[in-house]
Amino acid sequence: MSLRVVLVQLPIPPLGPEPVTGNVPLAAGYLKYYAQYVHRVPADIEILPPPLADRAGDAALLRAIIERQPEIVGFSCYVWNAERSLWLAQRIKELRPQTRIVVGGPEATSDNAWFLNHPAVDWAVLGEGEETFAELLATLADFPRLLSHPAEAPDIPGTWNRHRSRFGPPRPQLRSLDAVGRVYLDGMIDPRWHNTLLLESIRGCIFHCSFCFYPKSFDRLTYMSREVILENLRLAERCGVAEVFLLDPTLNQRRDFEDFLHTLREGNPRGRFTYSGELRAEGIRPELAQLMRSAGFVEVELGLQSVGRTAQDLMHRRVNLPAFERGVQALMDAGIHVRVDLIIGLPGDTAETVRKGIAYLTSSGLYHEPQVFRLSVLPGTEFRRRSTELGLEFQPRPPYHVLSTPTLKAEEIQQLMAEAEQAFNTDFDPLPIANDELSSERVNQGGSVWRIDLDEPSPAPSSDTVDIAHTLWITAREFADRSAAIVPWVRRVLGDNPHTSLWVVLDVTGADSLPATEDIFRIMDALHEQPPTYWDWHLALHPKPGRLGAKRIVIYSARRLKGRLARWRRSIEQVADIVENTQVPQKTV
Repeated sequence: MSLRVVLVQLPIPPLGPEPVTGNVPLAAGYLKYYAQYVHRVPADIEILPPPLADRAGDAALLRAIIERQPEIVGFSCYVWNAERSLWLAQRIKELRPQTRIVVGGPEATSDNAWFLNHPAVDWAVLGEGEETFAELLATLADFPRLLSHPAEAPDIPGTWNRHRSRFGPPRPQLRSLDAVGRVYLDGMIDPRWHNTLLLESIRGCIFHCSFCFYPKSFDRLTYMSREVILENLRLAERCGVAEVFLLDPTLNQRRDFEDFLHTLREGNPRGRFTYSGELRAEGIRPELAQLMRSAGFVEVELGLQSVGRTAQDLMHRRVNLPAFERGVQALMDAGIHVRVDLIIGLPGDTAETVRKGIAYLTSSGLYHEPQVFRLSVLPGTEFRRRSTELGLEFQPRPPYHVLSTPTLKAEEIQQLMAEAEQAFNTDFDPLPIANDELSSERVNQGGSVWRIDLDEPSPAPSSDTVDIAHTLWITAREFADRSAAIVPWVRRVLGDNPHTSLWVVLDVTGADSLPATEDIFRIMDALHEQPPTYWDWHLALHPKPGRLGAKRIVIYSARRLKGRLARWRRSIEQVADIVENTQVPQKTV
């Protein structure tokens, strides 16, 4: 039997009407390549096209998948798309019960019960997925009856069968990454889709940081050969991509790091593209930094995480500060952009040690760009396994942000995030579109827009015309007491597209009255009738109050609002933004 298979990787949802970037379906390409070219499984495997996966809303994605009539749908699940993937899987099951759902990715771990036991899941692929997924497909192709009776399927190594509530035995690692290293070369993925080629030259990590999920699946290092690396780099040059992003978890963990840099330079002789990746600053000498720059590196990410000794011990990541400083300085002197990470909420850290870390970075100047994160207690990590022992309270759903530790209260974590923003003079979760850029035409560039005139009712468009970022741009002569006319539009969008980032823009430019405070709060209540989504969980802990997630109300005027509005502004500023586009010279209201 030849199986019809659709592979889906959903993007990090945008916070508003901005284009999605960076959602390269590399995992799906690996799975398709290995199943078709290595295992020769009789299956028609389609990767859901990026223009659809990256932009479409929930209803449009559901329709597109159902139209393909697949026997199997596979989801690559990450912290940012896990709940949306399961929501979509559940709707697929409702419309096409015979379709089997296979999930994989970092969310598929033996300690992530809410995810594995979701009623839409049939199988989960745990850890390295290529061989496991290919064997699962081959088994189902050879024994089609198992599609209808998954509880009778054998225990395939590396899988979880929800119908049997059983894990298969562990799956050995691939012997070489050359087995999957040709996904770009043989056309599984086109690097021009995202103007980037992702290159995984090594799997595994010699470090075992307690906060990181990466080491859970690999007990040794697996390499891609020099020849295949160079073939991929030559393809990147021919395709004219802007960047090759190196997925290796720590670039300079490899003993042949200097030789590897020479290979990267050889593969980019004319400097047609740039490199970026992650490494440890310790051990980076000036000559290595210069070699990186000559190869084409323009930026690197470094993990400082904490300067607290107890926190470093618990996360198994000691930092030699003098060596860190020498490495960062060498990279900066070579002209490489340095991003340095700090994590707030690590067990063992106190408010004092976190402040020391912030002060250390700001006073040393050893960064171009700071990245400050609240700890995520991720499934599959040592911190998740030891969360009770360590006294970690955290969100039950992605992004699993830590809420408190024995040495950091919730209020302290919130305050420290705010202090970090102030110290680094930045906003770690900026909302898209500056005030003076907002217009209905501008928001349409990054998502779909329904333009609604409350004074001229019209039929609602189909819900599958909603993108992952959607805007209701509403005009009216009178806005006061009009929430009853606006709320149904909100429900129309979110009822079938609950994971859409929805902006409700009330364009009062030509209005004789403004929406009342009660109207704003009724609209906000409607925006949050659906269960919370990724950004709702994430931004609920933002240090600035009133940031309630990816649902946003904007009061917009193309002319300045004047009059006795101070009390009105104060009453709604926690839940709505007021945007006055002063670039358009018009009379005031």
